[in-house]
Amino acid sequence: MVRTGPYGQDQQWTALIAALEDSLRLHRHRPGALTRLDRYLHQRTHGMIGSLLWLIRGAAINAVLDGTEKITKKALDAVDADFTSQSSRPPAT
Repeated sequence: MVRTGPYGQDQQWTALIAALEDSLRLHRHRPGALTRLDRYLHQRTHGMIGSLLWLIRGAAINAVLDGTEKITKKALDAVDADFTSQSSRPPAT
């Protein structure tokens, strides 16, 4: 097991979000919608990649199930975060 820490809110974080967004296969999702939410996503996930993946995955599944086929801030707000993201601060590394 490898212990990792949170990403900073920088270009690397935004590039990670862009790569995840590029892998989405939602018919109505607008490219760049998630990268424009990089600060919000960092705040929600405390910069933790596992939390980011959980959040985007949940929103993508909901988008397919409800037929919207896109991820918006409202859709992300509707996803319950994981325990790490729910805490008031990230875990110590």
